Amino acid sequence: MEELTAALAGLEAPFRTLVDDSKWAHASVEGLVLDVGTWWTADAQTRLTPQVAFSVAFSEAGRLRGGVYVEGYLWRDGQPVAGAWCGHGDRVVYGPRSEAYLGIGLSPHFCRRIQQRNGTAAVLMSKHPNLLPLLRDGLPRGAVLPGGRPGPRA
Repeated sequence: MEELTAALAGLEAPFRTLVDDSKWAHASVEGLVLDVGTWWTADAQTRLTPQVAFSVAFSEAGRLRGGVYVEGYLWRDGQPVAGAWCGHGDRVVYGPRSEAYLGIGLSPHFCRRIQQRNGTAAVLMSKHPNLLPLLRDGLPRGAVLPGGRPGPRA
């Protein structure tokens, strides 16, 4: 977990002073995940997949009672990888194999709105230019769902 946190902080660092001067809520997508994200844990019941599939994770979350669609970063092969998974409580129920998971549970309504507007399966991890207002202003009320354990800056 510390490795993932350090790697994301390193990716965010070049943008931090720009954001501090401009009063943006988050310096980058990595900073957004560090600021808002929570930790998730895979266990023996997790249905692991070899690759990241944003649309499948979103579908799985919709099928599972109490399921949450989560986007964030995985720690895999010694580096952070943008990803998505289906969570429940603080567990990864379906998602890519990883050593650590740090992500933001997102409401279905928020996801559908962003996916339709941007034409991408990924919501936050698409790095679409339309996401800049989310970095400037923060996530809107109702976008974040509970789940996971407190993140590094929470």
